[in-house]
Amino acid sequence: MAKTGTLFQKKPDQAVIASIIGNIIEYYDFVIYAYFSASIGRTFFPSGLPLSQLGLSLATFGLTLLARPLGAIVLGNYADRRGRVPTMMICILLMAAGSLLLTVTPSYASIGIAAPVLIVVARLIHGFSLGGEFGSATSFLIEHAPHHEARAASWQAIGQITASLCAATVVLALNLCLPTAAFNDYAFRIATGLGAAVGTGGLILRLILNRQNPPTRQPAPAVVAPFFQSDTILRTALIMGSVALGSGITYLGLYMPHYARSQYSLSSISTSLAPLLTYGGQLLFTPLRWKLADRFDRTHSIRPMLLSCAFLILLPLPAFQLIRIAPATVLLMPLIFNLSGLFYFAALDGFIGQIFPSERRGRGLTMGYSFGVVLFGGLAPMTNAALIAWSGMSHAPALYMILTAIISFMSVLLAKPLLTRRS
Repeated sequence: MAKTGTLFQKKPDQAVIASIIGNIIEYYDFVIYAYFSASIGRTFFPSGLPLSQLGLSLATFGLTLLARPLGAIVLGNYADRRGRVPTMMICILLMAAGSLLLTVTPSYASIGIAAPVLIVVARLIHGFSLGGEFGSATSFLIEHAPHHEARAASWQAIGQITASLCAATVVLALNLCLPTAAFNDYAFRIATGLGAAVGTGGLILRLILNRQNPPTRQPAPAVVAPFFQSDTILRTALIMGSVALGSGITYLGLYMPHYARSQYSLSSISTSLAPLLTYGGQLLFTPLRWKLADRFDRTHSIRPMLLSCAFLILLPLPAFQLIRIAPATVLLMPLIFNLSGLFYFAALDGFIGQIFPSERRGRGLTMGYSFGVVLFGGLAPMTNAALIAWSGMSHAPALYMILTAIISFMSVLLAKPLLTRRS
């Protein structure tokens, strides 16, 4: 095979790195902001308001979710009309700008109300850019690796795991190297500054990719088909449902440290080490992820995906019962859930990337993915906390996982016939 073969080889080439680096920054920024929410709240928001500084910080974090669907619509349409790579360049430029703004904005004590306003702007920029990032980059990967779409798209998941591991490592290193006062005051600026630097490097890589990507290889057609066709809503909804399980597990993993501390009084040190175990453990299974993705590319069989969903329908309740008996096992659950879903996740990005034909893929994939992440992922921590408070059951998050697994099972089953007509 020609050049396209490099996108699914075990060693990533420059095009792969340029494609997944935006997703890497997204997950790095996500983990960093979630971990430093308290410090960010104290730095940029006034005290003495009805909502605490931490609450304001988390609410600002949630603005990313509100801006993401808008970015999916605007940037997804741009990807179909102007091409994948130009859209990827806009996305990463906005990401780097948002991270830099968060890094350099003075505190509330220094500039008053301008500080929270600038942080809100930074989060809106991030959310808007993230809306178009996954769809445009994944479209580029699968369209430049014919017959190896799932293998090429699997680099997105590998990038997400690597970014999360890097973020957890940065947090731990800063915690160990800085005095407590310094860590609370400005450690987040170092962490977000690193993200802005990586974003700048990613922009350079994408500029190079744009120059090396001749017009004949641009995936966007000269005439863009109308998007709102009869089956558009169905295909978008199926993508949303397909990402429900992955989104639920990802955000549940971020909720687990708080869950472990609040429900079982585990130490902050042990909960801070848990992400390293989760992400490091997943990376060890990368060769198996590739094999499973290759199998899907050869057979287009969804049976392994359905079996994985079925297992994750059955697993959560026994797993949470085990936590009640041995509370420390709560720290292993994100890794166990992710590995249990590996047969599903290995093929997922390539699978959903082929639900829409190429002339509508930029818009369809960005909208379906972004709306799904917001609905099933972004609301997961709040939903789980509300379920626990309402029901009084410590294992309530298991019910949420079961629900997302059922939704993904049905979505994949219904979407399979659409892949047989893909372009």
